[in-house]
Order: sequence, then structure tokens, then C-alpha cells
Amino acid sequence: MPTPSNAASRAADVDLRALLRPDLDNLEEYVPVKPLHVLADEIGVPVDRIVKLDANENPYGPHPAVREAAARAAFHIYPDPGQARLRAAIARYAGVDPSQVVAGSGADDIIDVLIRLVAPPAVVIPAPTFGMYRFLAKIMRAQPIEVARRPNFDLDVVAIRQAAAQHEARIVFLTHPNNPTGNPLNRAELEALLDLPALIVVDEAYIEFGGDTVVPLIARHENLVVLRTFSKWAGLAGLRVGYSISSPALAQHMMALKQPYNVNVAGEAAALAALEHRAETAKNLAALVAERDRMARLVAALGWLEPYPSAANFVLFAVRGRPARAVAEALRRRGVLIRYYDRPDLQNCIRISAGRPADTDALLNALQELQP
Repeated sequence: MPTPSNAASRAADVDLRALLRPDLDNLEEYVPVKPLHVLADEIGVPVDRIVKLDANENPYGPHPAVREAAARAAFHIYPDPGQARLRAAIARYAGVDPSQVVAGSGADDIIDVLIRLVAPPAVVIPAPTFGMYRFLAKIMRAQPIEVARRPNFDLDVVAIRQAAAQHEARIVFLTHPNNPTGNPLNRAELEALLDLPALIVVDEAYIEFGGDTVVPLIARHENLVVLRTFSKWAGLAGLRVGYSISSPALAQHMMALKQPYNVNVAGEAAALAALEHRAETAKNLAALVAERDRMARLVAALGWLEPYPSAANFVLFAVRGRPARAVAEALRRRGVLIRYYDRPDLQNCIRISAGRPADTDALLNALQELQP
């Protein structure tokens, strides 16, 4: 029997890199936002003084009944792998049949399931948009083909069709409204893409804040998949519950491929309660939409930040006369968190989430301190 020292010596001879996938160095990490307590320590500002407008979260949080439902969940029992109650409740909310619904640990989980189900050589992504499509595609060794949007951030339908054909892409990711630009998907643009030999995945993470859902089109187009989430409208970002709506045939394959227990019991209980109390939650959604518009108007009045129209719970601004990164860093030092972009398709832009009136006031006070 080998001694511990001999075993350790042999283990040291193993080349770990030889065991890992060869494209590891080319995988781009998705950069998420940091937890509040970590940011508070970094900035030196107490958690309760931080104005968090960087992740498009719902600052009002879930309905009290949702918290109570999650707390009462039977944590010692595995969740229902068939998601029967949750799929039925979502179906009633979305006006579809339960056989069309698949739930997941956030919409990201559903995106992962779709890519694994299709295993495409390439996916088409109109950019700029949500970074998770590219991240998950590369994990599955699918080539992400980014197609530039038009100057107003509408889709370039001709370029998308050409890219899909050239690269044999079997998935096209669209976002409605788009993140981080805020513009809704044009129905004519979608109709012009639905005859492609590919899954057309429309991410409606922000649909409760504006825009008309494209779910009714699924009845005529079996290759259309719609993604939704409870993170934004229901305030459940920390519990990770999302879902897809598709043809029953596609949903059946997705149910077979997903992890069996991919929605935990607390998340399921919270989502069910959120759907039961959606009428009460609607007033918070209306408040966020109103605050989005108020924030855009007041920030634009400063004269050096130009807002783009938004149908989501955030606004993208072009920064004039100074670097967007410097603006974001200056706000951060003052305890106000936003996102900044400095890439060719989002040159010198910042994105600010809609918050509560007090959040907007704090944002304005901080921006006024940066006035030229």
C-alpha cells in the first residue's frame, strides 16, 4: 500500500491542464454585479446608504406573502421535477397550456438548456445585448456570431439572416425589450426572421415594464421560444426562477434534458405566491415605470447625459464631454452604483436602473456634484 508521501508525489506529477478542455483560456467570464456587503466594504459606505441602480433589480422587493410562502417551504423535501403546480400557474398567467411551459433556475438556466438541446455550431446575437447568450454559447463550444444593430438599436434583419445562413446558426437570440438599450422588438423584424431554420429565442425578461408579448406567435411558429423571469417584476432575483414558453413538443424535450430539481422549493413557493398576488405587485411596477421616466427627464436636464427611449426598468444614457467610466467611478465613490459601457457599439454610455423616488433624488444630487 503506498505511503502518503508516495501518493502525494505521484499526484504532483499529474498535469492538471491535460485534463481540462483545451479552449479554457479562450472562455470569457461573465462579469456579474457584486453583493451589497462586498461593495459596501470596497467603497467604505454603509449598506443602507448605497443606492443600487446597476442590476435592474426591483427595489421594492417581493410582496410580503411571497416572503412568507418561501419561508414555509419544506426545505428537507426535494422539489417536484415535473414542476406541475408551477407550470400550471405560469400557464394561467401567460395564457398558454402547461405543456408549453418549462421552469428553470432563472432564465439563464433555460438558455443553457436550449443551447445544450440544439448543440448548434453557431448562434446569432444582435449586439449590443445581454452578455449571457455569448457566455453560455462559448461554454457549449458554439460560435457566437454578433451582428451589429442599427444606430437606433433596431435589428439589422438582412445581416442577421445572412449571418445565420453563412454560419449555419441554429439559434438566434433576441431580447424584448433589449438590455442594455431598452428598445422593444419590432414585430415586423421578428416576423422577418421566423422562417429561418433556427430556434428564434425571444427573451422577455422586462416585458412587464413595456412592450407587447410575442407569445401568441408561438401557435404559428414552432421554432419560436419566449423566455421570462420572476427576477424583475416579482422581485425574486435572489431566488432565481425563470421559464420558457414554446411549442409542447419543444417543451417536452427541454423537460427531458433539464436538471431534475432545477427550481428549488423556496423559489417555487415564492413564484406561486407572486403569481397569486400579481395584482398588488402591479402598483410597484407602475411606480418603477413612472420613476424611470422621471429619472430620464431629470438626468437629461443636466445637459450632458442623453437618454435613449426605454420600455424596460432602466435607461441607457450617452455621456457627453467626459468618459463614462469616470462618471460611474465618481458616482460609486458617492455610494451610487450604475453600469458603464465603453465598447464600439456602446461608446461612452451608462445604464441606470429605475429605483424609488429617493434613489432618483440621491442620483441627481450626486450627478449635480459632477456638473462641469
